[in-house]
Amino acid sequence: MGSSSRAVCVCVDASVARVVDGALTGAGVIVEHAKAVPADLGDAKLLVVDRATRMASAAALQALLIPVVVVGDNLDDEGLISLMLEAPVSHLVGDPAAIDLAITSQKLVSGDLFGLEKYVAPSSQVGERFVSSDAEKRQVIAEVCTWAEAIGTRRPVVHRLASVVDELLMNALHDAPRESRPTLTYDPNAPEQRAVLRWAADDRTIAVSVGDAFGALRQRDVIDHVRRAKRDSGRPELDDHGAGIGLYLVLANVASLIVNVDPGRRTEVVCLFDRSTASGRAVAGGVRSLHVFT
Repeated sequence: MGSSSRAVCVCVDASVARVVDGALTGAGVIVEHAKAVPADLGDAKLLVVDRATRMASAAALQALLIPVVVVGDNLDDEGLISLMLEAPVSHLVGDPAAIDLAITSQKLVSGDLFGLEKYVAPSSQVGERFVSSDAEKRQVIAEVCTWAEAIGTRRPVVHRLASVVDELLMNALHDAPRESRPTLTYDPNAPEQRAVLRWAADDRTIAVSVGDAFGALRQRDVIDHVRRAKRDSGRPELDDHGAGIGLYLVLANVASLIVNVDPGRRTEVVCLFDRSTASGRAVAGGVRSLHVFT
């Protein structure tokens, strides 16, 4: 293991620091602990901070050139939302003991960002369908719901799953092309205008993803919709178009949201649902983890 797999951890809470150390070390990352955000992070691939450090060092975090992962925090704090509007503060892991932290560090170190397989057990079977029309969208939503029911998913979770897939496909098929190329004429037969829906599950998680070939979704789009989901009690206006549309409803129905972007080339939105809880989701503002990888 070389220095290219190094991370810096600045956590005031010693117990959180120990959990972070275990998670990152288990993911093959060398962890260096510091008492304050270093002025020079050298060749570190990521910085992990806890809530206290985030609150005390917001300006220093905004000036960094490597991804910042905030652990043990939550989106009830407007300060965190404001800090996450732009990179490098691009990752929130509410529970540092959750597997999300190890997966996130592996992705940041390796640069291998895409694929929902990372969030379910290796033996999980992955379904995949290409979607190029609203008719196909309806068909594939029905297929995913039938699959979810067959593996014993609770009915409320199935309903949330259907709503999330519907919103993500709507964005990929209609809003992302318009946002990416304002003069584009929509052609459902064009290969680059097809969306790809994928799904998988293990004993603890249901994962779904929708990808497009535009790479138009920005971190600010995502965080703006977090703020809106916290502020408003109703759904956004239907004429409010753009690459971020639909994230409002998505955030209200998932436990974790992961956005992987290769700007101008590809977007993949991964949503995770908990199978172990009665509701299968966290409300907006209490989302367990939120990530924007670019």
